[in-house]
Amino acid sequence: MKLFFFDYDGTLLVPGNKAMSERNRKALTALKDAGHRIVLCTGRCYGHVAKELWDLGFDAYATACGALIIKDGKPVHEDRLPHELVMASMKLIWDKRLDGAVEGSERVKFYHHFEKDHGIYPEVYSYSEYEERFSAMPVHKFTLYKVPMDPDVRDFFLENGMEIINNNNVYYEIIRKGNDKGKAVRDCLDLFGVAREDSYCFGDSMNDRLMLKEAGHSIVVGSAPDDVKAMADEVVPPVEEDGVACWIEDFLKECLN
Repeated sequence: MKLFFFDYDGTLLVPGNKAMSERNRKALTALKDAGHRIVLCTGRCYGHVAKELWDLGFDAYATACGALIIKDGKPVHEDRLPHELVMASMKLIWDKRLDGAVEGSERVKFYHHFEKDHGIYPEVYSYSEYEERFSAMPVHKFTLYKVPMDPDVRDFFLENGMEIINNNNVYYEIIRKGNDKGKAVRDCLDLFGVAREDSYCFGDSMNDRLMLKEAGHSIVVGSAPDDVKAMADEVVPPVEEDGVACWIEDFLKECLN
C-alpha cells in the first residue's frame, strides 16, 4: 500500500473551473480501488472543501495547510488560532482596508469593494459585522489578496508566530508556524503507518513546498511556476492536460507488469 497526497487548486483543479476533470476523478478512484490510500492536502479550510472532494471519499482530509486533519469524518488533529489573535488580526486588517478571507469552519470573505463571486461565500464589510456574526467561529488561517503585503501587517503576523506564504505573487496564506503541509504529511504517515519512501505527493504552488520536501516522492504539474518545479522529483503535464491522471495511469500500469 502506498500513501498519496494531493493538492487541489491548480493541481487537480484547473483555475477558474468549478470541478476537476472526469479523468482526474477516475484516476483517484482507481488508486483507491488498487488498495492505496489517498489524502487531500489543501490550503482550503474545512468550510471551503468542495462537495466533489467529500463525495470522492479521500481516506483523510488535511485542510487549511494541515491545521485540521479529518479521518472517518472526525478531526484527528486541529490547531485553532487563539480568539484574541483572530480579533486583533481582523481589526488590523480592517484598519488597513485589506481584502481577503478568514477561514475555518466557514470561509468568510471580507472586503471593501464588490467581488465577482459575491454571494457564493459568507461576506462581511466591517469589523463590527464580523465581530457580531462570526467571532465564535473556529479559525485556522487567513488569506490576503494585496501584493506586496503591508509591512505593518507582515510584522504583526510574524511577531505572533504566523507563517506568511506568498502564492505566485497573487495572494498570501497566513498560517500558524509549524502547522503546514509538511507536518500534515508526517502526521498522516504516522496515522496510516506508512513509511516515508512509500508516499507520493502532487502539488503546484509555494504552499506545497514542505509537502514536496517531506513526502518520499514529489510530483509537480507542468503549469506550476519554475521555482516550484525545481523542488520536485518529477514534473508531469500541466493541470489543463490532466497531468496528475497521466502519472497515476502510468503508475498503475507499471504495478500490473
